[in-house]
Amino acid sequence: MVIIMISGLNQFLGLSANAAPKIYPRQIDLSGNIFSFSMPENFSKNMPAENMVEVLDIGDLKKFDNPEYGNLIRRWWDIKKPGFFGKELGTVMMDISVQRVPDNHRKLVHDNPYDITDRLDFLLLINDKLHQRYDELYENQRKIDQYSNDYSIDFCYLVGSKLKSHYRDYQFNNQKWIGYTITAPDAQLIVGLVTPITKNNFIELVFTFSPNTNVVPNEFLREANKTTQLIENSLKIDFFKNNTIQNLIEEEWLSATNNEVLAAHKDRVIVPLFGPDIYQRLEQEKKDALKLQKELESPLE
Repeated sequence: MVIIMISGLNQFLGLSANAAPKIYPRQIDLSGNIFSFSMPENFSKNMPAENMVEVLDIGDLKKFDNPEYGNLIRRWWDIKKPGFFGKELGTVMMDISVQRVPDNHRKLVHDNPYDITDRLDFLLLINDKLHQRYDELYENQRKIDQYSNDYSIDFCYLVGSKLKSHYRDYQFNNQKWIGYTITAPDAQLIVGLVTPITKNNFIELVFTFSPNTNVVPNEFLREANKTTQLIENSLKIDFFKNNTIQNLIEEEWLSATNNEVLAAHKDRVIVPLFGPDIYQRLEQEKKDALKLQKELESPLE
């Protein structure tokens, strides 16, 4: 009896290992495509939320003229250190939505409508959507702090002559998702996951991590990820019969990383992204590197 009482007291005070929170499954019917995920239900009591949308018509694209259409669920979790007296660390907000393919506003590589079944186009689409969403916030933030990079959006960068994507590769339940991260003021972090569901629609899940004042962000993120990782690992789409997107995210796209996609299209994208003199600049950088190497290897006089 004493052992049982001590064990219970330890768990109450957080002195023993904390069990993973119980998660509950959810399903949403998207015109016959069943999107499922699971989540803990220890929601923030300070942030009441609307009921989850359980059925959504994604075939009628005109309905998406309403910017609120396609919003499926929004929830918040208060994150704290383990134990009854655990320190309050911050809050995580989750948004899940279905969106239609946007118009090609940026024309970063081409000016054609986006083809969501083309992996490069899907990466360009995500980049375009994020610019549409955050560019104004970025400009406003720069007026406050000219050195701030909050809300900045990039597509890729060069390491030597190799293209590296700013978007990450994820695989949940043998299905491909593309991830991105955006910084925001007050040490906030916006983390998104995106995957197509039809030729005209994609699903986006966004976590907004908001640490409390005087909390070390990494300490907050370590605890917050224990909640968000459970949700990510549960993501699954059961596709409607003959939906060709299923083959893309369950087979074709799994075999290549975003970096490999950029490498395969390097000659097509590098000039639009980095300017018409990019090959000359890369060649000069190579010559400069070789010259420096020879100087370092030469014996001292």
